[in-house]
Amino acid sequence: MNQASESDPITLFRSNWATYQKLLEHNYMFHHELVHASQKLIQSIDRPLSLVDLGCGDATLSQTLFKNNQISRYIACDLSQPALQLAKTNLAPWSSQLELNCLDMLEQLRQIPDCALDLVFSSYAIHHLNDQSKLALFKECFRVLKQSGSFVLIDVMRNDRQSRDDYLDQYLCMVEKDWVEINSIECARITEHVRANDFPLSPSEYQSLARQAGFHQENLLDAHGFHQAWAYQRLS
Repeated sequence: MNQASESDPITLFRSNWATYQKLLEHNYMFHHELVHASQKLIQSIDRPLSLVDLGCGDATLSQTLFKNNQISRYIACDLSQPALQLAKTNLAPWSSQLELNCLDMLEQLRQIPDCALDLVFSSYAIHHLNDQSKLALFKECFRVLKQSGSFVLIDVMRNDRQSRDDYLDQYLCMVEKDWVEINSIECARITEHVRANDFPLSPSEYQSLARQAGFHQENLLDAHGFHQAWAYQRLS
């Protein structure tokens, strides 16, 4: 494969997406457990759901999370157009309620009116934002949610009082030790990506952002080390 083809966006997407599918298949990031815990909360909502999926990828998770719920409106955004094409196929049963947008998460939220949604959902996406953008995202989530609506967040989180550098060292040590089905090339790409792009906060830091945004109730849905699921509820 020549250098030009390796830098082609579609080629890069397919390569990285194949690695991501390995992570799902072998449950290295505890998607199964965290999605199941989130599903119990989401499916307890006894009304048609209007929601936004921030950083939806190919929307594979949504097929599990929402299959027993009636969807009244489903907005999904991602910066990858190839991922959105896959999402369109995966979400075909909801095609009449579906809006797919190639936008960043904050831009998507800012296009939604106040108090319009029952649910905001995001999985392994917002740790890429800087702290200022994370706070802005929490504020936008609060704004677009109806009273008693929830922001369900699945993501990596640092331990309290743990530095980013210490987190990165521990996380990547775990990757090298435990993600045995990831080959050396894939491991090198993951390491490069994580060190350059991952800026996770601790649960207490996320709680502080949520309180600043207006949320006054948060619930830990499930946790497996650095991989956690939380729900932040708008009560007013």
